[in-house]
Amino acid sequence: MTKIKANALVNYLNDVFPQKNAAEWDKVGLQLEEVYNLESQDEIEHVVICLDVTKEVVNYAIENKANFIISRHPFLFLDFESEMKNLAKKEIYEMCLENEIQIFSIHTNYDNSDKQNIMDLIETQLNVKGVDKVGEFNEGYKIKLLRPVSLKEAVDKLKFVFGKQQSLLTRNSDFEKEIETIYLTPGSGASTMLELQLRDTFFVTGEAKWSEWLYADQNNVTMLTLGHYMENHFIDDLENKLLKTFGDEVKISAFDIKNTFIII
Repeated sequence: MTKIKANALVNYLNDVFPQKNAAEWDKVGLQLEEVYNLESQDEIEHVVICLDVTKEVVNYAIENKANFIISRHPFLFLDFESEMKNLAKKEIYEMCLENEIQIFSIHTNYDNSDKQNIMDLIETQLNVKGVDKVGEFNEGYKIKLLRPVSLKEAVDKLKFVFGKQQSLLTRNSDFEKEIETIYLTPGSGASTMLELQLRDTFFVTGEAKWSEWLYADQNNVTMLTLGHYMENHFIDDLENKLLKTFGDEVKISAFDIKNTFIII
């Protein structure tokens, strides 16, 4: 296995998902300043891709001699002092420093990119006529279907694409109702519904606050939540992109952290 220059990898990620397109509050890109200029970071032999950086991910990286982790969610999102109050995160941070592992995060600059694969996944199940990006940071999608489908069919197909363990639907939903347009924002994306002041429509996201459920209920929005884990398609998407670009020049490992809870 050969190695690639770290700059080549970082430049590629920034070209595909420009950091300038991230929300102003987001913390994307290289996460560990102390690792930036270490000699071990000049070249990358093994990359691990994950949704979130956990102890299991870092232990896997250490065991498999990977010195670069790409995560969907920023490892250091709050200010450093606040983050280090989380003792588990502090332990992960120290493990990365000790083993000279860098973390690179791609978050809202992935959400608003037309180079991610979310629409490819949806189009495997639904006939799409057109798509517009919506939301304050273009984080959401307005999906116009080629033909109307029942709410039940739309829900079943979206659950098939993104997983179904945590599916919730607004009360009094009519499964026979015909759906022509789907608004979708992955993750904790119900703020898009409020930003657009949606009414009388179908909205899909990962999870929502109580106040957002109330908004949907009172504004006749049929809201489906599929769990934050619906963002996990990022792992396969990025793995495929890196393999297509770098081939066997670098080893790529996709690490699925799974849901961090059980349904009881």
